Amino acid sequence: MTAGTLSVFEGELFYQKIGVGQPVVVLHGGPGLDHTYLRPWFEPLTDTHQVVFYDQRGLGGSRARLNMSSISMSRYLTDLDRIRERVAQRERIIVLTHSWGAIPALLYALQVPNRVEALILVSPVEPGSRFSSLTSDRQAARRTPADQRALDSLRASPQFRARDRETINKMFFHVFRGTFANPDVADSLFAVNLQARTVEEGQEVARLLMTPLEGLDFWDELDQLAVPVLIVHGESDPIPVEMVEMLHETLPESKLALLNNTGHFPFIENRVEFFGAVRQFLSELNP
Repeated sequence: MTAGTLSVFEGELFYQKIGVGQPVVVLHGGPGLDHTYLRPWFEPLTDTHQVVFYDQRGLGGSRARLNMSSISMSRYLTDLDRIRERVAQRERIIVLTHSWGAIPALLYALQVPNRVEALILVSPVEPGSRFSSLTSDRQAARRTPADQRALDSLRASPQFRARDRETINKMFFHVFRGTFANPDVADSLFAVNLQARTVEEGQEVARLLMTPLEGLDFWDELDQLAVPVLIVHGESDPIPVEMVEMLHETLPESKLALLNNTGHFPFIENRVEFFGAVRQFLSELNP
């Protein structure tokens, strides 16, 4: 494993490289999380590829000034290109995303398709708002009364207002628990251990980034994206299957792997089928 930092505009990016071979750059979800919730689960890919994790600016091990000139989608896309150039050191990269990470990855691929070998979109959020009401309804329906009581209690606590690390991690656990097909799997396998900077500044990073993006919708641009895409999605994910089916139909070179009895974290709940689909896709890129 190699770890380091990369200087960028008004900050630096923390990264880790594990394994050898063609680089796969991982974009974590959020916005306002860091790479730590993904890091333990992607070891299998290091058998055949170099997996590059990094924390998006202002989060985890990555520093940035908390202002709108530093925390912006434009900077996020430039940061990804710097990771490609200086860390992966390739003309073209494979980008693997989870959840919200699909948004910067798709925008990057639309902007510079010649620098993207392929995209792997895991449980992607929508590039617009056509399914936002259905997604919200499904999220609410899947949250158990016990999780809701825990969230209400945590958010009302002085520790939450003080951004206490243990409290914030517990809050995210209860938010995500309802996105599993089987919450017992979350209880036994899933842990949230966000880094101190993420806990302290993640909420502000998310606000600065997302406020200018309100109403973002680029569905109509996706049929122009001529790069191979794999979409992996759990049928029990609160993000509707109808949305990822439309995404698959819209992206001209996409494949869709729908996993039964699987929620928002398929790499935890359904490891065999998840890594089977990803490995098959990667092997077809380099037959």
